[in-house]
Amino acid sequence: MPQQGGGEGDEAKQRRQEASLASIQAGGLPLDAARRLQDLADRQGTEREFFTSDLSVNELVLTHECGFEPLGQVMGCCIYHVGWQYMPSSYSNWGSSQELTTLTQAYYEARHLAMKRLRDEARLLRADGVVGVRMERNEYDWGPGLIEFRAIGTAVRATNAPPAQAEPFLSSLSGQEHWSLRQAGLKPVGFVLGNCTYYQVASWQTRNATQGGFFGGGWYNQELTDFTQAVYIAREYAMQRMDAEARALQAAGVVGVWCEPELEEREVSTGNDSHRTDLVIHFTALGTAVVHESDPVRMPDIPLFIPLNDKKP
Repeated sequence: MPQQGGGEGDEAKQRRQEASLASIQAGGLPLDAARRLQDLADRQGTEREFFTSDLSVNELVLTHECGFEPLGQVMGCCIYHVGWQYMPSSYSNWGSSQELTTLTQAYYEARHLAMKRLRDEARLLRADGVVGVRMERNEYDWGPGLIEFRAIGTAVRATNAPPAQAEPFLSSLSGQEHWSLRQAGLKPVGFVLGNCTYYQVASWQTRNATQGGFFGGGWYNQELTDFTQAVYIAREYAMQRMDAEARALQAAGVVGVWCEPELEEREVSTGNDSHRTDLVIHFTALGTAVVHESDPVRMPDIPLFIPLNDKKP
């Protein structure tokens, strides 16, 4: 039994906690998590081998059809504090619409730290890749400026193959999508993302339309063209950055692209008891980079039979 008290036991525990914190500060994993994964890896190929997975039954079957077997569920997590960001129009009647680079960088770094730890866990399990990766984000009322990103997936390895030597690939594709991709002669090489946080100062037309009043412009239908343009600008930045990550992997393209625009209103005082409503856009683009297989393996087709009568075969 481990010691519950006493000088040496407490000191050893304290040293381990400090070493674990140092590992996290360096972008790595907590020591207990690394030890658990190493223990699972040591069981591989023995009667004590055991796996966990968030794959459905159908996904698990098709993952086996692709020539892979699950090793365990893996996760990467990062809780990040966003630093001070200058808002271009605060307490001013004028301002210039622009990217909020501090926020863009914070969201980008937090996501990448979570993805790095996901890959680190997969590497400890001696995995060839991670499938079904999903990214989750949370913000907390008790901690203004705090964001949390979690990346979760299932580590897999090629069946009857030696331990992986290259970096594990990351894929957001489901088990069914991964099977279909392999059928098409393609394979995933990485999970890629791009993001942009953009601040749009409301134009006079938009202010006139949204603030109402008898002489305001809110009496008739109209597009808020400056807000529309801002969403397009944020999307363009995010897509360019996602494409750059895919090109760095020498990918042929990106599949399963998922775009997430989040719009946030920002009330700005313009003096004389008046205000305007500006717009902050958080735009994220995620996807799986793929390359052509050098030697594609054609998996057997699964026939579909539909009975045309009530007679049993």
